[in-house]
Amino acid sequence: MEITFGAFISEKRHEKDISLRAFSSMIDISPEYLSKIENNLRAAPKDVVLERISELLILNNEEREMLFDLAAESKPYLSLASDLVKYVKENEMIYKTLRLARRKDLTNKDWQEIFEYISNTHL
Repeated sequence: MEITFGAFISEKRHEKDISLRAFSSMIDISPEYLSKIENNLRAAPKDVVLERISELLILNNEEREMLFDLAAESKPYLSLASDLVKYVKENEMIYKTLRLARRKDLTNKDWQEIFEYISNTHL
């Protein structure tokens, strides 16, 4: 079974031995809202809250990326065209490449070079 955003938050919070009520206060949301998030009854909160969660739970880079990925998956809408989302999910290297590009802060010029390389490659 794949982990959900709510389960991830709950697990990391329990690892730090922080109560739901205390953690909700720390991230400035109501305990009821956090409970609904952890029980997958509500989608992830805004990015500013996600950043605070990441800081307070002292997530490493991999865990932080997972937090944001799971948050996006919890949303009732897509942030990319559904065919692209599906394509990325079906091709692990695209996902890994995008993550690496983000970490390396690739510029538009860098992406243009990648685009030209792919365009000129005969497959």
